[in-house]
Amino acid sequence: MKNNKSLLLIVMLLTAGVASAQYAQEKPNVEFMFKVEAGYLHNVGNYGKPTTEATGPDIKGTGYNLNAWEEGAGLNLMAGINISQDFFLGGGVGYSMCAPMRPARFDKSSNLAALFIDMDFRPVGDIWAPMVGARVGGSFLMNPNNYGNTISPYLEVYAGLNWFYDHALMQMERNYHSLFVETGITLVQGTVFIPIRVGWRW
Repeated sequence: MKNNKSLLLIVMLLTAGVASAQYAQEKPNVEFMFKVEAGYLHNVGNYGKPTTEATGPDIKGTGYNLNAWEEGAGLNLMAGINISQDFFLGGGVGYSMCAPMRPARFDKSSNLAALFIDMDFRPVGDIWAPMVGARVGGSFLMNPNNYGNTISPYLEVYAGLNWFYDHALMQMERNYHSLFVETGITLVQGTVFIPIRVGWRW
């Protein structure tokens, strides 16, 4: 009987030690992560000047193609690595449709594709956490107007707020699942946008 009690005590201590170690283990420094977001792009104006004067539909150029009344809506998909739970670095692709909205003319819409590097920092320590980030890349505008198709740099800085809906897992390995909202400034195709987006990371 004494041996049985000793054996039971050893088993209980081992079980408690394993559970404690599992709970207190260090979080992985690097994990894979996805983000998806969609939203509205408010056009606040153009910068610079077209580099080619175009007078007919067959003349190609490298000037910007978006006018001050063209608003946009788009979708971004990103994948990358999550470093120490707080910093994301990855790549993404995006698609936006821009169309004149005063008055609305969807038959005159333009299609904008983007390829970019995405990075953001969001301290993970509560249900709600702020986020700041930036994107750098290039865009291709398929626009049936006088300037033709154009390629331009893509630059964006943004800030937002994360809601970590997996709060029960905050002390465990995967604690970055969140829904978020963000806004900022986007420079693309000679145009300045203010994006307003909602997204999901997992």
